[in-house]
Amino acid sequence: MKYIYLLLILLLSQCAAVNIVPLAIEDSNKNKNISLIEKYIEEPYQVDGKWFYPRDYKSYTEVGIAEIEIELNNGDLTTNKEFFHNDAHSGSHRSLPLPSILEVTNLENGRTTKVRVNNRGAYSSTHIINLSSGVFKELNLNSGGGLVKIELINTNESFILSETQTFEEEKKVVEAPISDVVVIDAEIPNTEIVTNVSDIQTIEKRQYNEIYLNVATFSFLENAKIVLDELSNFKAKVYNMTTSGGTQIFRVLIGPYEDVNKLINDLKDDTFKKYEDLSIFLI
Repeated sequence: MKYIYLLLILLLSQCAAVNIVPLAIEDSNKNKNISLIEKYIEEPYQVDGKWFYPRDYKSYTEVGIAEIEIELNNGDLTTNKEFFHNDAHSGSHRSLPLPSILEVTNLENGRTTKVRVNNRGAYSSTHIINLSSGVFKELNLNSGGGLVKIELINTNESFILSETQTFEEEKKVVEAPISDVVVIDAEIPNTEIVTNVSDIQTIEKRQYNEIYLNVATFSFLENAKIVLDELSNFKAKVYNMTTSGGTQIFRVLIGPYEDVNKLINDLKDDTFKKYEDLSIFLI
C-alpha cells in the first residue's frame, strides 16, 4: 500500500510539472501585445552635459541621420524593459515616450516602415534615431548612417507592421514642439506607390533636391560672421531669411552636399561639437 501511495504522489507531481510550463508560456504570450496607453516618460535627464526632456507629444516630425543600434545585443532589455532583437522593428530616441510608434522614411529612396521606439539613445541634434539592423536592411539604409524622416503615429496599436512601400505624397516637414528638435523646410516630390517588389529599383527615387547643414541661426549678422570665420574650411555661407512671422534671421549653412555620406563624414569633425543646434536643411 505504501508503494501505491508513493506512485500516486509521483504521478501527481509529474502532472503538475507538465501543467506549469504551458501556463507560463500562455501568460508570456498575453503580455507580448503591450498597449501604447501606458507610456514610460521619465524625469529630465542629462547626457554629456546636455539635458533632455522626455514628454508626451501630440505630433512629432524630425529629419536627420539614423544609425544602427550598437548599444544593445539580442536578448538585452531596453529602457522600458522590453527584449531587444536585431530582427525586430525597434528604435532608440532621446525624448519620445516609451513605447512610441514611428513611421520612418529613407529619404534616399522613399522606402518607409513602422518602428517601435522602446529605448533611449541618439543624443545629437542631427543623429536623431538608432534603428535595429533589421530596419536598416528593410529600408536599404547605408550601414554608416542614412538620412531619414521620422513621424509619430498617434495610435494604440500594440505591434508593428513591417511592410515596405514608397509614399504617394509627402507632406512638408513641420516643427516639433520642443526647442531641441530640428525645423526642416522641405517639399517632398511625388512618387508612385510600389505594388511589385521587383519594381522597387526602378521606381525608388531620392526624396529631396539638396542637403544643407544648418550650423547656427542668429538675429544679428555680426554673430553669423563670427561663426562663418570658424568654418572657413567647410565653405559655409550666411543666408538672410525671413520667418513666417516676419522676423529677419541669418542662417549659417554648409552645402549643398552631393550626397548624405559627405554630410555624415563632416559631422564627425570635432569642429561641430560646440554647436548644439545643428540641423539638416532640405530643399
